[in-house]
Amino acid sequence: MRALNTQEMQAVAGGGWFGNIVSFAGHEIGASVLGAVTAGVSGAIIGGRHGGDAGGTAGLGMIGQLVGAVSGGVIGLGFGAIAAPLVGWGDAVKLSESAVQGIISGTMI
Repeated sequence: MRALNTQEMQAVAGGGWFGNIVSFAGHEIGASVLGAVTAGVSGAIIGGRHGGDAGGTAGLGMIGQLVGAVSGGVIGLGFGAIAAPLVGWGDAVKLSESAVQGIISGTMI
């Protein structure tokens, strides 16, 4: 009996299931990390920008911006880590690229 190559393993029903599972898990973990980082940074930027909108005297606006930046980053991190695997690796990359382009061009806020 001879050893099968990769193409022959894929042709056998169920022959490449372990590789498929590992590939799927890798893409989902990668999407989760990418989404968490992108949404965390975006949330921190938006929270920092709008966190001090209601502030005013005695430096309360700066405290609001700090709280907004931290809480926006944490909330974005959590939601990005959950939402990115739900949309998949390809869409997570597209959404992250558009978010980064928005940050660079200044049109995100």
